[in-house]
Amino acid sequence: MFYLDIPLIVQNFLSHLHKKGRKPSTILMYKHDLKTFFEWLNLHPSSMASETLPEDKKYYEEYFTYLKEKNLSEANMKRVASHLNGLLKYYNLTDQFGDLKATNKKQRGLTDIDFITEPDTLTLLKSVISPKNLTDTQLEIHKYIAFRNYSILILLLHYGLTINEVVSLNIKDINFSQNTLTVLTTKGSRLLEISKEDKRIFYKYFSEIPSLFRPKDYTDDPLFISFHPQKMVYRYDYNLNSPKRISLIGVKRMIEKEVKRSGIKSRARSTHFRNSCILKKIQDGHSNETIIYYFGLSSRHALYRFKRYLKSK
Repeated sequence: MFYLDIPLIVQNFLSHLHKKGRKPSTILMYKHDLKTFFEWLNLHPSSMASETLPEDKKYYEEYFTYLKEKNLSEANMKRVASHLNGLLKYYNLTDQFGDLKATNKKQRGLTDIDFITEPDTLTLLKSVISPKNLTDTQLEIHKYIAFRNYSILILLLHYGLTINEVVSLNIKDINFSQNTLTVLTTKGSRLLEISKEDKRIFYKYFSEIPSLFRPKDYTDDPLFISFHPQKMVYRYDYNLNSPKRISLIGVKRMIEKEVKRSGIKSRARSTHFRNSCILKKIQDGHSNETIIYYFGLSSRHALYRFKRYLKSK
């Protein structure tokens, strides 16, 4: 795996991630964030060498200020900080000034607008496979992607996966015979049980992909594939000799379009879906440890906002 357009110190780190078994999509995200950081650093008044990793915390703090001025979201700020921390840890620099924190902003309390209701969930899922409000051209495209989009929304709405997790799924991660899904992230892997009904929907999407573009069983081929609307075909990456993975932006745009088409009043997004799944697990009486594992949370502190919300009801 070669990364000639980035500093050698980053190349070595990404090769380390590759050897540890990190997914290509994860490594690409690391590459993007770290490359952007070094591009900014090269324009810094101090004119540091491009192959040098700053050993003064002020440079990282200035970079986070720069990102804030560009109105980068809190979630993206945290991701950038996490990737920089990984690089610093690899070069044994974290002991020097501790973990970087992109923001000290406290999370606000949750309110009703942070969730999607059960009726809206049912409406959205029903709408995504319906032909309503589609032009003739959109109807032609819809025949190919309806059950792909339906499958993606099920994973977001029923299982609370993040968009990153959905995009990173490979075909080998789903076991149709065991009704299980393996979700692999930088924090580790977790095994989720999927319902037979949901499995049938996933399998319908998978089996209806033309054989030329269909992900090969038990491989790292992506589970969810990008679609070319002009050519009316699924995309194929001939360099990787595998179907082309759907992008993060592609999923976000799909959600926005389907929410709008469904006619539900809320401007629901993936965070609303995940919040609702976490809240339901708490309401169903699952232990903190079970919920933390199920959603891949970092600690029980992530659950406090949900419990405060329930107490306020």
